Amino acid sequence: MAKETFENKLDRLKEIVDRLERGDLPLEEGVALYKEGLKLAKACGKQLEGARHEVTIVSEGLVKEFEALEGLGDSDDN
Repeated sequence: MAKETFENKLDRLKEIVDRLERGDLPLEEGVALYKEGLKLAKACGKQLEGARHEVTIVSEGLVKEFEALEGLGDSDDN
């Protein structure tokens, strides 16, 4: 089975929130949707945190690489 994308999880979470906010669900179905929503929210949060971490690592790597290149230019000017 293919891994669900972040966007698919977020769309499903929005569906769940909409249905729960209507307030017309039987108790058992509402509880089941609430549990599914919590699971999706946790998975989305985990994915976002992973993406944020990856962007930070890449950004810091590029900044360090750029600073190293700037240092090379300084030595040529002297």
